[in-house]
Amino acid sequence: MAKIYRSLSSGATLALFAVLCTFGLQGFALSAEPVYVVVSAQSTIRSISQQEVLALYTGRARTLTSGEVVVPLDQQRDSTARSDFYQALTGMDIARINSYWARLHFTGQVQPPQNVGDDTAMIRRLRADPQAVGYLTREPQDSSVRVVLRLP
Repeated sequence: MAKIYRSLSSGATLALFAVLCTFGLQGFALSAEPVYVVVSAQSTIRSISQQEVLALYTGRARTLTSGEVVVPLDQQRDSTARSDFYQALTGMDIARINSYWARLHFTGQVQPPQNVGDDTAMIRRLRADPQAVGYLTREPQDSSVRVVLRLP
């Protein structure tokens, strides 16, 4: 890298810096805001690993490693919250996630998590179902739900 840097003119160095700032930090900005994985305050789940959440939201599991049955809930299909969640969870953009679910749905192997709307609708649904797990774009101030994982 040092050889490349030394061989560039000052104009090319500035251009390279601008490209790295534009594209290199763009991915960082996508996951800069945390996403909170939450459950009902009535749930027996106290914490959950990122691997368990990944398995739930990719259809590979419907139970936790403890054997507890969980119902994953998703936000609106084209929402920023959903995009940010899957980016933080899988590192994949939402187009790849939608394609993944379309393939699975077509084969009939597994159904995607149920869509419930925005953060407010998610909290309402979590209050009603202690087996449900969902995600929020803001840390909940509502004591009826509990954060079990914070995704970077």
